[in-house]
Amino acid sequence: MSKKEEILPDREFALNLLRMLNIQHSIRQHSEKVAGKALEIANTITKAKVDKNLIEIGSILHDIGRTKTHGFDHALKGGKILRQRGFSEKLARICETHILGGLDKEDAKEFGLPEKEYLPITVEEKIICLADKLIAGTKEVSLEERFDRWFSKYGRSPILLKSKRRIEKIQNELENLM
Repeated sequence: MSKKEEILPDREFALNLLRMLNIQHSIRQHSEKVAGKALEIANTITKAKVDKNLIEIGSILHDIGRTKTHGFDHALKGGKILRQRGFSEKLARICETHILGGLDKEDAKEFGLPEKEYLPITVEEKIICLADKLIAGTKEVSLEERFDRWFSKYGRSPILLKSKRRIEKIQNELENLM
């Protein structure tokens, strides 16, 4: 593999990397469940080409930034960790775009992140973003259950309402590819 864009570790390497970085066991378990759900979604897509290897590895590594923080910036820190280690830009983008259905510039500013778009664009980014919302810890949940939990914990804030609409849009887009 000559291009950085193509560097994707295998599953075992990705899981070992998480262990080496001392990510919590519960987060590793969550990431493995997200990978299973993401592959399940990917296997239903018939109207678009889907890189299932990218989906599996991206799902496993999507929360790698949680080795540094559990705040919203874990997504950016994850992207940075992967770039520093020479991994694919595609993996870094998966980390950066999975939170809350993605963040636009306005959302990023509200959370104190660099003002740019962190919205999932590729089918793989969208699948992982959706799969992550369908797995709470290691339990599969509906989008309604996921957002009801967040609404009870954080209130029906404008950002969470926007996030819910984004995720529902992603879900509809993916269903239209089945």
